[in-house]
Amino acid sequence: MDKHPNNIDALMALGAECYAHLKSLWQHTLLGIADNITYNPSLNHILLDILGVGLLPTYQFLHTQQPSFAAFEQWILAQNSGNLTATTIAQCQQLFSATLTSAIPTNEAVLSEEDLDFWDTHGYVIIKNAVSKEDCTAACDAIWKYLQMDAADSNSWYQASDAVQGIMVPLYRHAAIDANRNNPVIKKAFQQLWGHEGLVVTTDKCGFNPPETAAYTYRGIGLHWDVSLAQPIPFGTQGILYLTDTAAHQGALTVVPGFHHQISDWLYHYSKDTHPRDDDFTAFEKVAIAGNAGDFIIWNHLLPHSSSANKATTPRLVQYINWYDPLQKVADSWI
Repeated sequence: MDKHPNNIDALMALGAECYAHLKSLWQHTLLGIADNITYNPSLNHILLDILGVGLLPTYQFLHTQQPSFAAFEQWILAQNSGNLTATTIAQCQQLFSATLTSAIPTNEAVLSEEDLDFWDTHGYVIIKNAVSKEDCTAACDAIWKYLQMDAADSNSWYQASDAVQGIMVPLYRHAAIDANRNNPVIKKAFQQLWGHEGLVVTTDKCGFNPPETAAYTYRGIGLHWDVSLAQPIPFGTQGILYLTDTAAHQGALTVVPGFHHQISDWLYHYSKDTHPRDDDFTAFEKVAIAGNAGDFIIWNHLLPHSSSANKATTPRLVQYINWYDPLQKVADSWI
């Protein structure tokens, strides 16, 4: 059975180095101290993703609750329904022994040759019907409940709620959300693009983007990157699951296709007097990607991207999912 006993000793099964790192993370965050021998900050987001708790939710919990280490342990287990799977334990142990697998994926392809050609050219790909309509509905229901809003009552969509951060919904863990996050079709597509199976999934947010009205305007941000622009920028991916049918004018994901082929030259010739993130992107050729509930879009993180203003009559609900290589080197500085 892929479970470990329901008690705090379950965390000890992660291995001495991993357990020590968790304790050092707690000490560093709350007490400002950490054992440099056991604490490597660059491993934080990977470890917390493997544990299914995520970097931001963990720091929010630590800063707001100021828990004892025992309470921190209990919280981690609670986020995993009281148990850690054998897979989770193995990945944590491998992370700290630097033996995370990079096995070549099997021949069970999700993306066709045409899909891969489109990806290479445009920097994004759409996986149609990656998730069932039933699983999308279950996730939508979880989001509506979390927001304390009624899908059938448009007045409720605009009520003041601390649960909405711009257009982001900090709902990280729920049975329906977890099911989509671990959807095998989505996972296999990422493995094809990365070229191996040794990936870790992010513990990420959901999204809620209601229609604009006379009193409500779009609260998202414009075209941007979620990666440091320090050269060379390593390969990376991002992904979004449409939980509702989403027309191009309904807040759809918007990207600048093909920019992954241009960005190095563009940055090289960029004016030293201004920052590339402050550029006026209005001249860029943008594409708003329409899709149906259950469609999943993966894009190269070198593409400038954003959601967009919802000019339709119903909200856009989405879930953000990304599988990444934990061994991929990232930039030392944020530019």
